[in-house]
Amino acid sequence: MKLNQLEMLLHLADTGSVQGVAERMHRTQAAVSMGLKHLEEDAGFELFDRSGYRLTLTARGRQFLRQAREVIRQQQRLQSLAQQLQTGAEPQLRIAYDYTCAPSALFPAMREVQTQYPATELLLSGDSQLRVLRKISNGEAELALSPWLPIFRQHGDFETIRVRPFELLVVCAPELLAGLDRHQLQRHDLLELPMLIPQNQDVGIDLDSIIRMPSKQRIRVNDSITQRELLLAGMGWGIIPGDLVGDALQRKALQRIDIPGFINNVNLEVHLVRSAERIAGPAEELIWRSFAASV
Repeated sequence: MKLNQLEMLLHLADTGSVQGVAERMHRTQAAVSMGLKHLEEDAGFELFDRSGYRLTLTARGRQFLRQAREVIRQQQRLQSLAQQLQTGAEPQLRIAYDYTCAPSALFPAMREVQTQYPATELLLSGDSQLRVLRKISNGEAELALSPWLPIFRQHGDFETIRVRPFELLVVCAPELLAGLDRHQLQRHDLLELPMLIPQNQDVGIDLDSIIRMPSKQRIRVNDSITQRELLLAGMGWGIIPGDLVGDALQRKALQRIDIPGFINNVNLEVHLVRSAERIAGPAEELIWRSFAASV
């Protein structure tokens, strides 16, 4: 029984197909099929139900899968520990942030790392559509600042710390509401106006299921920064994180649209996120503790 065969089993459970496993592991489908067959032979009982179009796990296969996940998790932690023992402080610490979250919240802790671990290179990168969570689960970043909902745990074994609330605002350029009573706006007043909305998120959030969104015309963009620029240009109205438009609201380049009951009750927060499957290095742990102490 080999670790790469257990990894194939985990990927099969996640993707639902041999092709999906092959793509994730950069193997041929034939190699994946053979690896899964050998795993089943080593187990000594049927792991898979082959009666349907796709391979699915049997009841005993699902029980085996739970233990396989734990074995892989322990292997990853052991590998992480070995790397830390070899090198001491991390040579590089990768920190990702979603564009909807102001990265300035990270700066004080990053300055502490510069002081205590000057040899550790800090790599800070922004991304859109919650791809930072995918980076954490894929081992492409150690820490991420991201909007957070409990449902995101289905996409990885995450450990999180609450940083602050995450506010969504409905806004538009003032000229877009010319001729309308801004104090008596109703949802139907927005039906004839274009709506600017981010595309569906990388972790599978369907925005239509979170917020009520009337409008005959929609412009979908792939990040909130572009959405903000279109809002400032008067191209439509939209629902956008307050962090991104606070300055524009202050100088009255944008205005809030307050319609009672327009947005469903969504309790979003900004969290610092890391993988629970890795052992943190000292620089990462320093940043983590600085946020944990402020909770």
